[in-house]
Amino acid sequence: MHTESPLLTRRELLHTKLDALLDECDLIPSNPQTLDTMETFFLDKGRKFLQETFQEKLQERIEQTEAHSSPECADCKKKTTIKDKKSKTIVSAHGVIEINRRYHHCSPCKKYSFPVEVTLGLNGSYTSGLKRMVARCVGLGSYGLAKDNLAELCQIDLSPTTIGKIADATAGEIAVRLENNPADVRRHFQRAQGEIEFYSDGTFVHIRNADGTTEWREFKLGAYAKRQRSASALPSEWATRNLLKPSVVYAFAAIMDKEEFQGLCHTMRRRWGVGGVSSALGDGAKWIWNVNLAVNGKTDECLDIYHGAEHISDCGKILFGVPQDSKDWFERMRLVLLSEGFAGMRRELQALENELKGKSNKSKRESVGALRKYLGGHSERLNYCERLAAGRAIGSGLIEGACKNLVGKRLKQTGACWRLPRANRIAALCAVLYSHQWKIAWNTTH
Repeated sequence: MHTESPLLTRRELLHTKLDALLDECDLIPSNPQTLDTMETFFLDKGRKFLQETFQEKLQERIEQTEAHSSPECADCKKKTTIKDKKSKTIVSAHGVIEINRRYHHCSPCKKYSFPVEVTLGLNGSYTSGLKRMVARCVGLGSYGLAKDNLAELCQIDLSPTTIGKIADATAGEIAVRLENNPADVRRHFQRAQGEIEFYSDGTFVHIRNADGTTEWREFKLGAYAKRQRSASALPSEWATRNLLKPSVVYAFAAIMDKEEFQGLCHTMRRRWGVGGVSSALGDGAKWIWNVNLAVNGKTDECLDIYHGAEHISDCGKILFGVPQDSKDWFERMRLVLLSEGFAGMRRELQALENELKGKSNKSKRESVGALRKYLGGHSERLNYCERLAAGRAIGSGLIEGACKNLVGKRLKQTGACWRLPRANRIAALCAVLYSHQWKIAWNTTH
């Protein structure tokens, strides 16, 4: 007498369920059935069917593997006793699945084990697909928002605490695996077109220390980018010219001191295969230029035009009581800065200082002196006219955007206070997203 195999029975059952699902679709109480009603049906019922199919197929693979697995103990090589099945819950990208697997008992070792878990990668409670969804949601928003998105888009219900733990662990896994296998990321960077630019900046985040105290700590950010040169522009065209976007941006961020960050920059440069850096852009912080020199050597450094102009604006507000006069002076001085660099500004400010001599307004003289000193400290970084003519960037908006979107948007939310290790891991996760390395990272790591 012919007996159907369990494998055939399971597959037949799935086909029966699929037929029932299609029949149920025909009975949707809507006349006529519209695109929206059918879509809603399959989002709900179809997801359930896919979850059950995945569970059945995985259980089939478990039974096949157990039927051919060795009864020997992995440690002592003695024969084990195969016991009854035990159930296990795994949260997957398709929802919660329940599986059963047999456990082995080794008398000499006095150990219980599930060999099939090692063979099929069933050791954890969460699949890589689920961890990928969680990590992406956390990289883009709060744990609470991630919970809502997972429930809405995937019908997966996890607590914010669980989501935080999964994202934290996954961020660490991605960082380690990318470190051990950087080939795809390096290839992506090296194939991009353009000159290499280096950017760096800092932003402060609220941190809770191990002793319970809190403080604001500086996240240091760095980014290597490639950008092709744009068309030549005049100083008067600086704000309206069509500056080409970078062809690739790789960013990184961490809370650490200058020496540690300098080491991180070296590490990232080697990992990504960054060659000769043509220029570095940043604000006036001294540590930025020290790190750039130590890591990238001699480069064409450029003080961000917006920071330089901001100091001119502040000086103008002190010099002139009438807002329009202050604005007119600021715009004229900004054009001098763009056209002639420090030489032009020194001439204008020296003339202004001579004019203010003997006058009682000490604050005006001090303001002009402070501006001249500030710009003088960056005299070699004010070659805006030459950079505009060469079609190169003169602003550090790229790293300013990273401060806002890579770190600030995620880690500086109202009321947020982070433990230092988790803040650094989540920042590393955000950096992968910000740098458009997400697909590369997962193709490399899984």
